Amino acid sequence: MANIKGLYSTLSDDVLAEISKDGDDNAFNELVLRYLGRIRFIARKYSAQGYEQNDFVQEGLLALLHACKTYDSQGGRSFNSYVSLLVERRLISIIRGSQSKKAVPDSVLVHFDGLEDELTDYVRSPEEQLMDKEQLNQVMHRLHALLSAREYEVLMLFASGLSYSKISQQLNISEKSVDNALQRARRKVGANEMS
Repeated sequence: MANIKGLYSTLSDDVLAEISKDGDDNAFNELVLRYLGRIRFIARKYSAQGYEQNDFVQEGLLALLHACKTYDSQGGRSFNSYVSLLVERRLISIIRGSQSKKAVPDSVLVHFDGLEDELTDYVRSPEEQLMDKEQLNQVMHRLHALLSAREYEVLMLFASGLSYSKISQQLNISEKSVDNALQRARRKVGANEMS
């Protein structure tokens, strides 16, 4: 396993998911880095009264955690598509819950072209949901502690879907500084044993 720790950034998502399922936090951390931007992108498509976009991002990260625990590489579906489906379904479920007496507007529904029947609903107990949220909070806290303020800020902006150019404008730094901060963040996360 020691040989694998330095190679997380070279492993496929499917392999990282399998390693993460066995309890390797470093594999999960690498998946968080890879999927945070996609989760933020999906979260921007949804809104519900009483929820902010960051709430949807956190819920999406919980869906990523659940995907790592339940992914079956023999199922014929890539981890990438599995995560996207779980995130979408979790956010739709939140919207339906917040509008329990109202119909869900068509503008917030995503059509899965027949794939939604293939994905079984999952029900998590309140205890499991709390444990998932605590684990996610620990990962985010460790990232915050591991990275410098600039690296963390650049990583979060990049994960939210901003380009190097937009980040450099927003933070008033060069695009090269943005790239350097992202590379340092990736190296730190890959080299650090976040147990």
